[in-house]
Amino acid sequence: MADSVNHLSLLLIGGYFLFLALSLTRRGKVITGPWWFLLRSFFPNWRFYHGAGHQPRLFWRSASAQGEWSGWVMFMPRADLSWGSLFHNPRQNLTLANQNLVDHLSADLSALPEDADARQLVTYQMTQRLARWLIECEGLSPATYQFQLRLVPAIGAIPDDSDAVLTSPALVW
Repeated sequence: MADSVNHLSLLLIGGYFLFLALSLTRRGKVITGPWWFLLRSFFPNWRFYHGAGHQPRLFWRSASAQGEWSGWVMFMPRADLSWGSLFHNPRQNLTLANQNLVDHLSADLSALPEDADARQLVTYQMTQRLARWLIECEGLSPATYQFQLRLVPAIGAIPDDSDAVLTSPALVW
């Protein structure tokens, strides 16, 4: 009895690794659809494993009632390292989830047809709320605000706002 259980376990493990090997060598159709979008929030964006390159970053700025715009501020999640954060780190998890949202918006924009409106994307609307929340965290309550999506090189200078992938219209607070 024990030998048949061990044999079955080895057979299942071998089958699993065979499945993994086949899935790595064969490229199939990418699974897409509106229902699949709901499951995306459970999985991080693993596109950074495909190669080094430009990373999508969220920038925001605000304007006073007189119409004076502030400079662009980049949202860059940084971890505060401590021994306790190895076990419980909800703040860093939230900032990484926010950056994951920015990554998904960048992927959605690259897949968007030319004539489509980006403001209809769920990721666009969520990023708009994220930009507003980031401004609120700074203690500001401006008359209007904007956000931008730029592709920033991993090493090098941050591109200026003329190289933005997406710039929102001025949004009323």
